[in-house]
Amino acid sequence: MLVVGLGNPGERFLSTRHNVGFDVVTALAASRAVTLRKALLRPVIWSGPGRQTLVMPLTYMNRSGRVLPWLMRRTGAVAEDILVVTDNMDLAPGVIRLKRGGTSRSHNGIASVIDAVGPGFYRLYIGIGRPEGATVVDHVLAVPDRAEREAIDDAIARAVVAIDMLLDTSPADVMNAVNRRR
Repeated sequence: MLVVGLGNPGERFLSTRHNVGFDVVTALAASRAVTLRKALLRPVIWSGPGRQTLVMPLTYMNRSGRVLPWLMRRTGAVAEDILVVTDNMDLAPGVIRLKRGGTSRSHNGIASVIDAVGPGFYRLYIGIGRPEGATVVDHVLAVPDRAEREAIDDAIARAVVAIDMLLDTSPADVMNAVNRRR
């Protein structure tokens, strides 16, 4: 399985709402004592091939799918073996949802992945809430306040558990467990 955290590279984007996918992959790597490395001549940080290959595309959010064909060739993965982790404004901060397939729902990172591999991949959404008095761009590229950060950090911890569950549990059972909470 390719676990692909979406986000934007660079210090400017650290801890922003739009980078929760990177945050989940980073937390997952830390929990497993896995080292993430920049792939040679590829815009991606990854763990190398394995049962769950951890991936952070360095192509910026809106072009996240560009590295997936190379990763799929390198690992033998097909679309159904891909789990994309990203933010979702339609979910309150702290809520997570796991689903398979569907449209991009105006999320440019998801749209890029769909363009690259089709819609049949899994998505793990981390809620970041809708902006109040800010544009969507300003909202997703901002650092959340303390209470919201705590809720998002809790969601990241639960996302790590859910992804670990996928090692030994069917995706349908993990969806039932994840989606009935909170």
